[in-house]
Amino acid sequence: MIERLSKKGIRVALDAEEILKNREDLIDAVLSLNKIFISREDVEKILKEKEEKEKKEVEEKKPEVVVKKGEKPPEAKEYDPDIVIDHKRDITGKSRTTGKVEDFIAYFRNRYKRMRRLFVSTRTEYADADIKELKNKDKKKVRIVGMVYKKSPTAKGNILLIVEDLTGTFKVVIPRNNEKVFEEAKRIVKDDIIAFYGKVVNDLFIVDDFEWPGVPLMRERKKSERNLEVAYLSDIHFGSNKFLSAPFEKFVNWLKKDERAGRIKYLIIAGDIVDGIGVYPNQEKELIVKDIEKQYEMFDDFVSALPDYISVIVIPGNHDAVRRGEPMPAIGSDLIKSDVLSVGNPARVFIDGVSHIIYHGTSLDSFIANIPKLSYTKPEEVMKEYLIRRHLSPFYGDNPIIPEEIDYMVIDEVPDILHVGHVHKNGYADYRGTLLINSGTFQAQTEYQIKQGHVPTPGEIPIYNLKTGKLSTVKFA
Repeated sequence: MIERLSKKGIRVALDAEEILKNREDLIDAVLSLNKIFISREDVEKILKEKEEKEKKEVEEKKPEVVVKKGEKPPEAKEYDPDIVIDHKRDITGKSRTTGKVEDFIAYFRNRYKRMRRLFVSTRTEYADADIKELKNKDKKKVRIVGMVYKKSPTAKGNILLIVEDLTGTFKVVIPRNNEKVFEEAKRIVKDDIIAFYGKVVNDLFIVDDFEWPGVPLMRERKKSERNLEVAYLSDIHFGSNKFLSAPFEKFVNWLKKDERAGRIKYLIIAGDIVDGIGVYPNQEKELIVKDIEKQYEMFDDFVSALPDYISVIVIPGNHDAVRRGEPMPAIGSDLIKSDVLSVGNPARVFIDGVSHIIYHGTSLDSFIANIPKLSYTKPEEVMKEYLIRRHLSPFYGDNPIIPEEIDYMVIDEVPDILHVGHVHKNGYADYRGTLLINSGTFQAQTEYQIKQGHVPTPGEIPIYNLKTGKLSTVKFA
C-alpha cells in the first residue's frame, strides 16, 4: 500500500506507515483525503470513521434468523443448548494462593499424588517401591514413580536423572547401550512424572524401561444423538492492525446465511479474543485500538451479530485481560458484556455429553523448545504430548504457574476432544480416541512470526459434528 501511495506522489509519515501496513482496505479512504502528506492523525481519523460506520451496520440485538415461507429453519435453532461446566476444574473465583514456598510445595504434592494414580503397571515382575525403600532393593526388579528434578549427560554418554517422590530423591541412569529406551529418553524433561522400571546397582537406579502416564489404547469417543455441530475458534486478536476483518466478516455472514452452517449450535473460542495492551514491548505500534475496553466492545459486536441460537463459550489467553499465570480465571463481565459463557483457562466442558478440555496453549512454546522434533508446523503433534504426559504445562519456570491448592493443569480424565489455540496454526489428529484440534487464527502473520519463520493459517474454521463424529473445515481467507 505504501508503494502505491508513493507512486501517486503521496508521502506517508513513519508512524502512519506502521498502521497502514497490510491495510489495503484503507487505500480509497486515504486517496479521498486529496493530500500529498499523510500524517498519523489522518490515519487515526480514517480508522475512527470506519469503526463508527461498522458499528452502525451492526444491529443492536442478535439477528433473528428469518425463515421464508416454505423454507426449513436451521436445525440448530430447534434445540436448546446442552452445556455442562465442570466447575471443580475451573479456577474462576477460587484462587487462594499467596505465592509462598508452602503453596508451591502443596501444589507439586497435589500434582504428584494425582498423577501417581494414573500409572497402571502390567509388568508383574517389577514390584512397586518408594524411593526411600530402594537401598533395600539391591539388584531386585522394581518400579518407581518420580518427578524429574534434573537431567544431565554423564561422562560415558549415559543420561543421568535426579528423580524425587514424596519420600526422597535418587539418581536414575538410562544407559546408552539400551538404544531404544535411550532414544526415547531424549524427550524426558524437567518436572515430568514418569514410571521407571529397573534395578538398583551401586546406589544407582539402572533403567530397563520407562513410561509416561499416557492414555488407554482402546477408547471410543462419545457421540450425541442430536445432529448438531461445534465450530472452533481462537486467536481473533481484536484491536490488532493485523486483524483480518474481511475474512472474519465472511465467517460471520456464513454463520448467518449459509445453509451448511445451520447445524452449528456451539462456538468455542480458545482465548486471545483481543490483542490486549502491553503484552509485549512496543505492542502499541501494532494496535489500531489502544483501549482494552473498546477491544472487547468489538468482540461484543461480533457476538451480537451471530444467529441468536448459537451458544458461545469463551476462555482467556495470554493476550486477554486476566492474570498472566496459569490457571487463568474467566474474563470478567465488566469486559465481556455480551451473552456468552465465560470460563477459566483451562476448562472442562461437556457439550451434548461430549467432553472437552479447552486450553489456550501457552505451553506449546515450551514443549517445542524442549522436546526434539516438535515444531510450530504441526501443533497437533505437540498436543499429543499433553495426553502422553497427562499434563497441560509440566515445565515449571518456562510458563508462569500460579501455585494453587490443586494443579488445574493435570488431565485426570481423558477428554473426547482437546481444543487448543495460541500458535495460529491449524492442526488436527486423532490420538487414541481423543480428537485434537488447534483452531488457528484471524490474525495475519506478525513481525515476530516472520522472524521465527512461522507461517500461520488464518481464516480456517474446524467444525465437528457431535452425532457423526466427523470433523470438517471451512476456509474464509
